[in-house]
Amino acid sequence: MSILSLIGVLIIDNFLLPYYVGSDKNVFLPDCRGEYQDEATKILSDLNLDVKIINLAFNPSDKPGTVIKMFPPPFTKVKENRLITISIAGSQKNVIIPDLHNISLRNAQIEILNLDLLLDTVMYEFNSNVKNGYVSFQIPKKGTMTKTGTSISLGISKGVPPDYFIVPDLINYPFKKALEKIQFEGLRVGSKTYEYQPNLLPNTIIDQSFPPGLKVTIPVKIDLVISKETNEE
Repeated sequence: MSILSLIGVLIIDNFLLPYYVGSDKNVFLPDCRGEYQDEATKILSDLNLDVKIINLAFNPSDKPGTVIKMFPPPFTKVKENRLITISIAGSQKNVIIPDLHNISLRNAQIEILNLDLLLDTVMYEFNSNVKNGYVSFQIPKKGTMTKTGTSISLGISKGVPPDYFIVPDLINYPFKKALEKIQFEGLRVGSKTYEYQPNLLPNTIIDQSFPPGLKVTIPVKIDLVISKETNEE
């Protein structure tokens, strides 16, 4: 009698209950990151999971065609037939550099993003022929055939040159930030001298040839003293 009862319980648990309430089988998501799209799709489909593909823009740090992200994340416990989203690294495509001249920086950024290009350096200059805040030049130039993921540098007009220029305070700024401040004021970088300073991060500005706040009538070159990592000559 006990054997018949056991058989009855097994029949109810394995056949009747799943039939009426649906399958309740759980699986653990495998880590498909780094796998190519076809292989990742097969792995997930073999586990009775549904797959949604999202194609990402090209990124030079990712291998095209491979899974970069998953949702839910790997090793999550999910039910069969759950929709799993995998994001696939995009491949490089041919693209023609657009004409960004005389459009606002914001609109230029949007167009660069839409073409899967990268905005690299933004430089500022006084330009009487281009409205303040608008693109005065671009590198590469318009019409250049390139690949998605290519970096573009922009020059942004500050409008009509002023009667004088003001030397910015550069001390203790990283060189990259100091360069941006110099260019923003319409000035230029002069010579660069490096000194070992153990208490400062490398490439920090130690000294400048013109004092902060000085008004000059021409776009002078500012010489810089910059910290370096070692005391070696």
